Amino acid sequence: MEQFGPWVSAEAKARFAAHLGESAAPVDLAEARPFFADYNQRLLDKALKKYPVEISRNMVGGVEIYDVVPADGASHSPALLCLHGGAFMWGEGPGALLEAVPIAAVSGMRVVAVDYRLAPEHVYPAAVDDAVAVYRWLIDQVDPSRIGVYGCSAGAVLTTQMVAHVLRGGVPLPGALGIFHGAPLPFAGDAARAQRLFDPRGGSGAAPKLEELPYFAGADLSDPLVLAADHPELLARFPPSLLISATRDFAASAVSVMHRRLLAAGVAADFVLFDGLWHAHHMDVDLPESVETYAIVAEFFRKRL
Repeated sequence: MEQFGPWVSAEAKARFAAHLGESAAPVDLAEARPFFADYNQRLLDKALKKYPVEISRNMVGGVEIYDVVPADGASHSPALLCLHGGAFMWGEGPGALLEAVPIAAVSGMRVVAVDYRLAPEHVYPAAVDDAVAVYRWLIDQVDPSRIGVYGCSAGAVLTTQMVAHVLRGGVPLPGALGIFHGAPLPFAGDAARAQRLFDPRGGSGAAPKLEELPYFAGADLSDPLVLAADHPELLARFPPSLLISATRDFAASAVSVMHRRLLAAGVAADFVLFDGLWHAHHMDVDLPESVETYAIVAEFFRKRL
């Protein structure tokens, strides 16, 4: 039986088959960090060959950032702030750049990727404090209404936390958000259950439990500053948002519910669901669906900023 729809690219089918043949990521953090650093570096090397950019590395108030602009230059405005994924425990360095490089090249915009502090050494609100600090620095250079903030997986959750903290601090909001493959909700529902069918390497633990991530140790998950999705009065103040997921993404149900809640709160929100693809599929620049994702993201931010 064909396990994909006819619209899934041959490249995605081949990558999924290879993915099932790979070893699962290490559970031990000391092994997981170098594992993902190597994995992200290999993907970044491919991205840099396809998407030429200029990268500068700087510090903002003790927070490391990567300033990424297209090789042929970018206008001074608008600009994007990128918050990388990695369960709040890895994804720094090449992972942060991997999420910024294609978007900068395709959108023609400057992208500032934030290397926020990681758990378990640094728990909530360390990561969001770093993100807000860099955002405050950026709005001194660019009108906040012309800044977009986006993140994937843990970075998507962090994006929503940043908005909540910015609102609490009375800081002007960014003009638009990108919430990809993650949401401030438990990774539960049909998508989390289906993940176990499609990725036998993970067994019953294929879908991580958001609430059990070390980053949230000691945090009150009912606090709207931590997880905003259960607080419609807060969601009503969110900027226009683009949400992206895929049917084999363990976070797809959470992203779908977040989209509905934003709509219910009166927010202009778009949701794009890729059939047959998986969590953070667009990290692999060789997939036609990744190219499609970059175009969707770029067009959304052009339109909104």
